[in-house]
Amino acid sequence: MADVAVFDERVCQLGEGPYYDERAGRAGWVDIFGRAVRWRDLVSAVTGEVPVAEDVGAAVPRQGGGLALCLPAGPALLDDDGWIQPQGSYAEADQAAGVPAGGPRLRSNDAKADPAGRLWLGTMAYDGTPGAGALYRLEPDATGPTRVLGDVTVSNGLGWSLDAGTMYYIDTPTHRVDAFDYDLATGEITNRRMFAEIDPADGSPDGLCVDAAGGVWVALWDGAAVRRYTPDGTVDRIVALPTPRVTSCAFGGTGYGQLMITTAAYGRPADDTAAGLTYVYEPGDVVGRPVDRYAG
Repeated sequence: MADVAVFDERVCQLGEGPYYDERAGRAGWVDIFGRAVRWRDLVSAVTGEVPVAEDVGAAVPRQGGGLALCLPAGPALLDDDGWIQPQGSYAEADQAAGVPAGGPRLRSNDAKADPAGRLWLGTMAYDGTPGAGALYRLEPDATGPTRVLGDVTVSNGLGWSLDAGTMYYIDTPTHRVDAFDYDLATGEITNRRMFAEIDPADGSPDGLCVDAAGGVWVALWDGAAVRRYTPDGTVDRIVALPTPRVTSCAFGGTGYGQLMITTAAYGRPADDTAAGLTYVYEPGDVVGRPVDRYAG
């Protein structure tokens, strides 16, 4: 086990998607149901937030500045001046893929950019309907997303191996971290297989990140922990959190030596005062990597 410290005391209903913007020296994350992108300067400790009019599933830094936001209808680009420009919709992508219209109301969940600058983003039903969600890919020069994977219930953690030849992916209710062969030149995924399996008694896999040694860090919803898996899928570290609903993690700070960890107050009793805070853990013997940015 290892000790964590509070990084940010603002309570998130559903904190998610942490990232480190090395250009600004800020850590950022979203509060999905709080409808905000929050940030904290790692040197001055100055904090701020960008209000969003809708539930925001993730925010991913862009190569040219600003953020790619994952809104309920689909992705949108947020410029530094606050202008939001939608980038097509999930409904249009589903129609192009021949998926019938209708079904439960959906929202965006987790998202990441790949090393080539594509945005990968997923959905889930608000009511948790099994198989209602999907995983999408947004090319830097595209006008909208492409549906890549269906029959998803809670599209969650994403990450890539050091050589970008493997994409890690979590559909939370499967209690698995899966791996795909990844073609960085085309963005195609093949050969889905299990990388790691989580006993339901230990929680459910949520967000993930990959460190500079190829280790895969997985947040455990209702598991009060983050686990590190070696590249062969073996657990070699458990970071305990003081609240059960741990949602995601990302490396940042000087030398990328700090692991920032988001949590959720949603569904927790009022006496769980640790719920919804953002935490930090310093492994000491392993560091992270710069965030991949969306090139659009």
